Amino acid sequence: MSLLIDLVKNIKGKTTDKVSVDTYNARVSECYSCPSLLITGNCKICGCFVKDKAKYLGESCPDAKW
Repeated sequence: MSLLIDLVKNIKGKTTDKVSVDTYNARVSECYSCPSLLITGNCKICGCFVKDKAKYLGESCPDAKW
């Protein structure tokens, strides 16, 4: 299992480290005010599920909002 976790951490240099609760809330708030957010909770630009993507330190908004 540890090997799998290490592999996931190294995909495209991404990390599984999470942001603080305040940062997460700010990111999600920004997404929910964005016209690119679909009713499904996915970003129209990159297709991510924003509540998931906003959790991770190595992630960023495709529209450079966070």
